[in-house]
Amino acid sequence: MTKRLPTVLLTMFVSLIVAHAGDAVVWYDGTLPVSYEVQGRRASVVDMALRMFRSDMALVTGHEAVADRGGTIQIYQLDQNSSSVATLRKLGIPVDSLLGRPDAFFVGLNTPHTPNSKPHILVVGNNGRGTAYGLLELSRQAGVSPWVWWGDVLPHTRSRLTLPEDFRTLQSPSVQYRGIFINDEDWSFRQWKAPSAIAGVDEAGRIGPEKYRRLFELLLRLRANTLWPAMHEGTEGFFTVNGNKALADSFGIVVGTSHCEPLLRN
Repeated sequence: MTKRLPTVLLTMFVSLIVAHAGDAVVWYDGTLPVSYEVQGRRASVVDMALRMFRSDMALVTGHEAVADRGGTIQIYQLDQNSSSVATLRKLGIPVDSLLGRPDAFFVGLNTPHTPNSKPHILVVGNNGRGTAYGLLELSRQAGVSPWVWWGDVLPHTRSRLTLPEDFRTLQSPSVQYRGIFINDEDWSFRQWKAPSAIAGVDEAGRIGPEKYRRLFELLLRLRANTLWPAMHEGTEGFFTVNGNKALADSFGIVVGTSHCEPLLRN
């Protein structure tokens, strides 16, 4: 059953660099799982994106992506690992364009010129959200729609995943806060149920983290960072339900308050 989200989402990202041509670099060859390595520290939102990415690769290739030292995908979060900046500069990564652009990311290839050395896909984010967006950009390159769950848009299975040898993209938001306001949640968001997949609403009208997790996954895939929950007579406020705030923090989501308390927007 299709999950309907009766809201409008506008996200705006600017592509500063987009280039792809030349020979293909293989990152899934039909046998070994897609592999990745996170360099240094990262924010919890990157862990959320990694969980989604592993599941995405299982849908596309039949194998979950795996963490592996020296993995094909190398992931960097700049604001947690300033010591990596000099190394990335030497690799030709436009770190100066990333620095100072919150939620920005770069995805490109580091192709070695020595025999028997394999190329790496580099995912570099300015911060946690940018790093998560960059990783999920690879899901998009593999054919995974942001609406894979909410709209039941399943990707085609693939026996091979490639990127052009000189693939490079650097993207950053042109809008600081990007997201949705759930208007009239009592008529739609609260009423929607899929017991086999998610509960999240009890008799007291508490909408909990089990339900918001799926919404936050969608926002992350759409490169959004903001949610204004609604509040009707039959539902409790977002912050009154245990687990909601912690979950929003783990996804890097900025949360305001309902239209009943407009002065408390953050």
